[in-house]
Amino acid sequence: MQQSSVFEQGLKFFYDKDYANAARCFIKAAEQGDAEAQFCLGNMYAEGHGVPKDEQQSTSWFRKAAEQGFTPAQVNLGVMYTQGQGVEPDLVEAHKWFNIAGGAVNEEGVDLREVVEEQMTPAEISEAMRLAKDWITAYHRCH
Repeated sequence: MQQSSVFEQGLKFFYDKDYANAARCFIKAAEQGDAEAQFCLGNMYAEGHGVPKDEQQSTSWFRKAAEQGFTPAQVNLGVMYTQGQGVEPDLVEAHKWFNIAGGAVNEEGVDLREVVEEQMTPAEISEAMRLAKDWITAYHRCH
């Protein structure tokens, strides 16, 4: 099966609430680098659908998708850093990912970034913005 058809089959299983088979398909597509499958798998680990609930696995899959530029995963990764789910709480990292998502014109990313900023020092905000800019520059160099 091709990568996209494996992912699409996983979606069908997921919508039919056959989470175990959905997870198998998403894992196969995710391991082949499908960012959308990685995002779905991150959500499944976050909720414990078809796989054991595991915040570290969830964060790991969100990170893989986020690093490929998948905006919903960037937002979710920022949330994980804000709440300390699967990672140590880190507002600078959270802000960075919300900033990256917001740069992709994601309203949720912008809104969440503003909420996080209220809890940060000006130096932390500057660092987060520098990290986001560096990430975006590197991403565009590779893509």
